[in-house]
Amino acid sequence: MKTVMVVDDVPANLEVLLGYLTGAGYRVLVAENGKRCLEQLERELPDIILLDLMMPGIDGIQTCREIKRRPGWDAIPVIVITAADALDKKLEAFRAGAVDFLGKPIQPEEVQARVQAHLRIRELQSELERKNQELQEEIELRLDAERELESSLAEALLIADLAGNIVFATRQAKIYLSTYLPKQEGADSSVLPPVIQDWLKQGAGRAPLAIQHPKKGTIQVDSFGSPTHRNAVFLRIERQNGNFGPEALLSLGLTAREAEVLYWIAEGKTNPEIAIILGASLNTVKKHANNLFAKLGVETRTGAARLALGALGEAAGS
Repeated sequence: MKTVMVVDDVPANLEVLLGYLTGAGYRVLVAENGKRCLEQLERELPDIILLDLMMPGIDGIQTCREIKRRPGWDAIPVIVITAADALDKKLEAFRAGAVDFLGKPIQPEEVQARVQAHLRIRELQSELERKNQELQEEIELRLDAERELESSLAEALLIADLAGNIVFATRQAKIYLSTYLPKQEGADSSVLPPVIQDWLKQGAGRAPLAIQHPKKGTIQVDSFGSPTHRNAVFLRIERQNGNFGPEALLSLGLTAREAEVLYWIAEGKTNPEIAIILGASLNTVKKHANNLFAKLGVETRTGAARLALGALGEAAGS
């Protein structure tokens, strides 16, 4: 039930508005003048205010100014009620912070239409403010994630909110998740797998989570860092397959050099990084990568990395 405050020094006007608004399903607060209005606002805030413009003492315009000066009060829509047709009075009311006006004599249908319209506008404004706040928090979280991860993007690191939505993930983390915890058809790839979400519910004292694949070996999931946001978790994924290197990939029908390139692709390295590691030119690495993609029957680095992880896992389990 929405609450409407009616401020008017004429009892007859108060009676009409009180009866109509109550009958329309609103809860109504009544104030006989501007001073009583401000006193009541100290105790309780309505959803909207109907404010008579011409009152003795603190008139409607001054009352409206006082309302709009106060944090927490300033968002309440104020509709002024006036019998005056003078344009300057109406403009002064708008400058004071009023959002609309009602003419006298009061028409109940007009009151309902304007009250409903401005309550709906306020609801939309509140929803927009909430979404903007959520967006700002997400932006701050992403910036923190990028700062945390910028020096270790080759690792399998990810950040998720407390609802399990993945906010940030390195390429290597995505490879591990899709390889060791493939999504069911129709599942959302932007959400942590249920096994990881269940593990997170164990709290801060939980042991690292080991996830074993029958053919591809084991990965270990653990938290890292000291996030400043309490509404996020920072996770690291590591492959637990012993010290098997590129030689384990020769079983895929690759040359020794191609196996080396594939090994580092599976470790999340880019072509320029692999070129530095192997002491080869970038063009040579690209050529080996294209050759091994053709031999493996894949089109992407992710597909090649999955096959490599499978071969490394089998080698570890043999």
